[in-house]
Amino acid sequence: MTGEPWSEPTWSVDQLRKLANRIKSLVRVNKVTSPISTLMLTAFMLEIGLLIYSQFLPFMLPGLPQILLPEWFLGILIITFMISTVVYIVAGSIRDRLSYLLERYNKVGFVVKIRCEKCGRTDERTWRKDDYIFKDEGVCACGGPRFISQVYLMPLPLKKPLPE
Repeated sequence: MTGEPWSEPTWSVDQLRKLANRIKSLVRVNKVTSPISTLMLTAFMLEIGLLIYSQFLPFMLPGLPQILLPEWFLGILIITFMISTVVYIVAGSIRDRLSYLLERYNKVGFVVKIRCEKCGRTDERTWRKDDYIFKDEGVCACGGPRFISQVYLMPLPLKKPLPE
């Protein structure tokens, strides 16, 4: 049984743009979830510290006064723990997904710009094996020769454009 060997799937420029926009949205979400997870974890640690100071230290060190905490404090502690755990897991999964997409994008994000010598018409396509600058790409609709004029990594739209 003979056949062609497996090759990487080809990407279109539109698929690369969709991937870049997905990365952009994950970066935006990551900027929100990271501080929230840190804030929730800090609040939980402060509550644990208050619980230890009020309940356990007076028994170990008899000179310390015992602080009576309200009954609802333990409920708030459990709720804070659950929320901080969920937010921390969500933020971690978003960071993992973002790093995976960035690694994938760096492998496939190359774009080739093809230009006609005669009319100057340009087209874009994704990079293929054995592409190089000034490689002949056939004949344009106008009859002029086409060649690869640029090979570049499509920039990620992570920053807002500067006002003109």
